[in-house]
Amino acid sequence: MTSFFGDVWFQNSDDVVGGGAAPASGQGFTMSGDEMRALLKKCQDQRDFIGKQFDAARRLSQVVPPGNEPASTHAVNGPNGVNETGRFYEGHLRFQEKYFTELILRLEKALGLTEETDRQAAEATKKRGTLE
Repeated sequence: MTSFFGDVWFQNSDDVVGGGAAPASGQGFTMSGDEMRALLKKCQDQRDFIGKQFDAARRLSQVVPPGNEPASTHAVNGPNGVNETGRFYEGHLRFQEKYFTELILRLEKALGLTEETDRQAAEATKKRGTLE
């Protein structure tokens, strides 16, 4: 998958003594840990909302014409019909979900949450392997 952000970096200013220098390449964002956590929460909430919208869009893309006559069939299955519009909306929501997922992962990494989650998962896997 191509990155939405390319070489854009995110830096937690709380982790850098004296404000620190920006990474050597690309452009990016430096913000405090509190600001980053607030943005992370907003992004997670937005991604959850997009998931709910996706469920509604899926139903929209699977509409059955109310009658077996040309007007209803065309309105549902024709160009720019209900089903085509629903499929387009699903694609748009998938794009947004991927964008927010990447943004969330980058914010978590900048906050040091990704490594902690990976460590916890590895420990859980080891424990699970010994129990079974």
